[in-house]
Amino acid sequence: MMNHFVFLAVLLHLRTWCTAYSQESLVFPVTYLNVHKDLALQRLLVEWDVDKSAHNAELVMSFEIQVRRADEVWTEFVNTTLNKSRKPLHWMWDSDLPLECMSHSVRIRSKAEASKSWSQWSLWETIQGLDTSNISEPKIFPDEKIIEEGFDISLCCIGRKGQIIKEFFLNSPIPYFNRTNSQVGLLIAKNVTFKGVPHVLCRESCYEDNCFAHAVFFVGRPPDAPHDFSCQTRNMKEITCTWDKGRDTYLYGSHSSKYKLSEHLSTTTFPAVGRIHRCRN
Repeated sequence: MMNHFVFLAVLLHLRTWCTAYSQESLVFPVTYLNVHKDLALQRLLVEWDVDKSAHNAELVMSFEIQVRRADEVWTEFVNTTLNKSRKPLHWMWDSDLPLECMSHSVRIRSKAEASKSWSQWSLWETIQGLDTSNISEPKIFPDEKIIEEGFDISLCCIGRKGQIIKEFFLNSPIPYFNRTNSQVGLLIAKNVTFKGVPHVLCRESCYEDNCFAHAVFFVGRPPDAPHDFSCQTRNMKEITCTWDKGRDTYLYGSHSSKYKLSEHLSTTTFPAVGRIHRCRN
């Protein structure tokens, strides 16, 4: 009888040890990885998943995510509890430089909370940038941009293959930081203020015409809400409206403020430019 109890105790111990060992050795590599870019927000959108058995077990998991740009690598960790809905996982990464400038790659590995082992890394998923394109001359991106006063702007200059960027600068008193001596030059201006129209110049390590690039950006303010608005008519057919548009936005020509007038009774909308607009019935 005693031997029977000893046998059961040993069997229970072995079962517990095997279960613990099994949990510690659980590995769920990434089975799906997709990367998109949101150019409006300059953001990478990452979606991935692991085997459905991890979802069914509702495991607590950690994911190590790496983003690579040229010789720089950023690492982030995401912890989450999976559930039986089996929905893919999502993560976002905001870029400090225009995504169009350089290629960005993402890879992920995973680890269950009860496990001691990380999975193998997924393959790199790459979003191509202009640094991989065949261009006939250096290119500045963005080549024309409106930036709100007080905000930052980041630009890049992409050289042709085999060339390096030797000069990348602002022809303006706006302070800036730049980095050159590689195929992609970087320029960052922080807290910009209006000081004319800044011109951006870039040069490769040569002096022929196709070794240079030029761009501009415009620093402005959002328009104020129109005030002192009034309209009058003398013949009930033509209405003259005037308003004060507020402070100068520093934006002119095609970048100047556009206004619309809306007639309440007929819900008709009229485009308006400047301070005065005449509407005819």
